[in-house]
Amino acid sequence: MSPVSKILYKSFIRPFYRENAGTFVFVFTMFFFIVGTVDGAGLFKYHYTLIKGILHIKLFLAGILLLWIFYVRKCALFIIDCMRQPAYQFLFIFRILPKQQQYRLFFVTNVILFLPMTIYVLLVIAEGIYLGTWPSVILIVIFMITACLFCPYLHIRLLNNPGHKTTGSTFRLNRNHSLSVFYPNILLRSVFKLQKLVWLGIKLFTCSFLYFMAVNNTLTTDDTRITFLFFSFGILANGVFVNRLRMFEYRYLAFYRSLPVPRIKRLIQYACFTLLLLLPEIITLGFITPAHLGVHDAVAFGGYAVTTLLLLIAISFIRQMALKHFVRILLLLFFAGYFIMLCSGIPFICILFMICAVLLFHFAYYQFEATAS
Repeated sequence: MSPVSKILYKSFIRPFYRENAGTFVFVFTMFFFIVGTVDGAGLFKYHYTLIKGILHIKLFLAGILLLWIFYVRKCALFIIDCMRQPAYQFLFIFRILPKQQQYRLFFVTNVILFLPMTIYVLLVIAEGIYLGTWPSVILIVIFMITACLFCPYLHIRLLNNPGHKTTGSTFRLNRNHSLSVFYPNILLRSVFKLQKLVWLGIKLFTCSFLYFMAVNNTLTTDDTRITFLFFSFGILANGVFVNRLRMFEYRYLAFYRSLPVPRIKRLIQYACFTLLLLLPEIITLGFITPAHLGVHDAVAFGGYAVTTLLLLIAISFIRQMALKHFVRILLLLFFAGYFIMLCSGIPFICILFMICAVLLFHFAYYQFEATAS
């Protein structure tokens, strides 16, 4: 590795993977460890069926392409944001290099950042060639070539024109921009500003699994339990937003948090935020009820989703935790919820989680202080 390549590796590649390590571990665990069997199919057959769906279902392909576009945007804006920081001003010395070499260096850097996506894309392309679904394959190949060629162009343009304005991803609380006084709206906007890719991936996973498993089941008890297993995992994945929102509130919304608002009203505001965050899942439940899922089960699923996120919000006020520690709590709630469901049913989980959420929020809200962990 040349000295210039080492600089780009330490400046962009290593920080990017270190910052997003938790997300990559979650996605890898979700797709290769949690998903062991689906309707008697093994892991290989599951992914084979998933890839066939991408290649044959146009709407599914459009959703996946949108998800990949968000990932490419995330990688591109990560480099742009880094180059605009004062600590990275030394990179502008690379302007003395020929533009062909600049382009080659940033091309390699972007390709490495795209690797988590590229590996799966190559599997889809290989399967598409085998099945002969050439329109989908050509569309995916064009997308990948465009992403790999266009992103380096943006970066060398910024390198050689530092004053050029490119849309960044940093969320700023502008004094001249009137924020809505509706507190849940502020929290929801922070999710869309900072975590579009994670939000889209979680919603796509949860809603697609809920829809296809509900449509294909026979409405037996065992099928409902399997559907709940994957649904609960998708709901708990929203805990990523809860963990990051806690530090966001501490840094940017201290004024709103210190307003003289009763705890019950603040809890209701968090409940409204939860409902807004879970709107795709709620719409999906309404769409498949009662044709593919009973009204009782749909209400239970929705109640579980809301009370689980409220419990996670209450837990986050106990102390500020790193994401890796918060993931342990998510896994604990996942197995605890599934065990309680087998013993007493989903409505009992809703009641238990709601009581725990209210008690924890009541005792921990005013005592919370963010601490390094």
